[in-house]
Amino acid sequence: MELTGPIWLMQPIPYFGEELKGDWIYEPKIDGWRLQVIIYEDGRIEFWGRRLEKKPNWTEKLSYLKEYLKDVEKGTLLDCELYTNEGRNKIPSLFTKNFTCEPVIYVFDIVFYQNRFIGNFLLRERKEILKSLNLRKPFYLLMGRELKDIKEAYETAIKEGNEGIIIKNLSSYYQISKDGPIATEHWRKIK
Repeated sequence: MELTGPIWLMQPIPYFGEELKGDWIYEPKIDGWRLQVIIYEDGRIEFWGRRLEKKPNWTEKLSYLKEYLKDVEKGTLLDCELYTNEGRNKIPSLFTKNFTCEPVIYVFDIVFYQNRFIGNFLLRERKEILKSLNLRKPFYLLMGRELKDIKEAYETAIKEGNEGIIIKNLSSYYQISKDGPIATEHWRKIK
């Protein structure tokens, strides 16, 4: 499968306290706006939100971010969270010409690389590919931390000012569909 445009981004489901099997990581749950960054083979770069039914093409308004992506491999689709240095409430200002805060984009997954779908790679493999990208500020790699104790991980994230945590199975795939987002038990949110 080649990269042809925005996708329905995979979604976490709530964690209900069941026993987790396998290797898991946790990432802070950033209270931002979900963002997909598409870098096409021909060099075009697009920015899209997650609700494709609303056609959230943010490319024109976020075009100033393109210069920070010029060293990232073409044929790439990144799954990210858009945020600001002044919190969630300032995100709308990033879509104006005279924004006063700084964008912060947390990159936590890669779905296409070198113009091919890599969602069939394990999360641990996709994270390794992410590490090889030439990301520059305001794009920040969110690798996750080994999950040993859920309560401790959650409390750490809250102390760091986050909304909660997302826990992810390192042996999971990235699932996409043509009709809508897939909610998966391999990504769980706790907030």
